[in-house]
Amino acid sequence: MNTLFLYGAGGLGREVKALVDGLPGWKVGGFFDDGLKKGDVINGVPVLGGFAELAAVKNGNLVLTFGLPKVKSDVVVRLASLAIAFPIIRHPSAIIQDADSVMLSPGCVLTAGVIMTTDIEIGRHVLLNLNCTIGHDVKIGDCSSIMPGVNISGNVKIGKNVLIGSGATILNGVCIEDNAIIGAGAVVTRDVPAGRTV
Repeated sequence: MNTLFLYGAGGLGREVKALVDGLPGWKVGGFFDDGLKKGDVINGVPVLGGFAELAAVKNGNLVLTFGLPKVKSDVVVRLASLAIAFPIIRHPSAIIQDADSVMLSPGCVLTAGVIMTTDIEIGRHVLLNLNCTIGHDVKIGDCSSIMPGVNISGNVKIGKNVLIGSGATILNGVCIEDNAIIGAGAVVTRDVPAGRTV
C-alpha cells in the first residue's frame, strides 16, 4: 500500500481524499495545510502541519490540492528542492480513449467522468475536474485547473496557470495564454491573451 499526502485540506483536498480512498494500492497518510493546526482531523485524516513539516518528508508521494493555479504554481516553486514524488491520480471512471497518444505529467488529477480522446498533452499539476471532456490535439500547461463540466474542443492550446470555470466551452483551435481566467459558463470563440479574464 502506497501512502499519499495531500497539500491543502480545503474542499478540493477533501474531494481528492475521497477519490484516493477508492483507489487500490493507495491510502492518504495525512494533510499538510498552512492554515490549519497540526493535529486537526479532516474527514478522518490528520493534519500533519504546514510547509515546514512537509519539507521534512523524505521520498514521499504528494498531490497538490489547490484549485487556484497561482497558488499551485507558487507552491511548486517552494517544493522544487524537496525529494518528493508527484504521482498521477486518476479516478477509475476517467476515460482515455487512446492511451498510447495521451501524455499525463506528474501531479495530474483526473476526477470522475473525465473523457479524453487522442493526441493530448497534459502538464504537471493539472486538475481535470468532474465531467470534463478534452478533444483531440489539446495541450494544457502546468498548474492549470479545469473545473467541472468544461468542454474543450480539438486543437486547443491552454497555457500555464490557466483557470477555466465550471461549464465553460472552448471552441476548436482556440489558444488561451498563460495566467488567463475563463469565467464559469463562458463560450470561448477566439484566442485569449496572457493574464486576461473573460
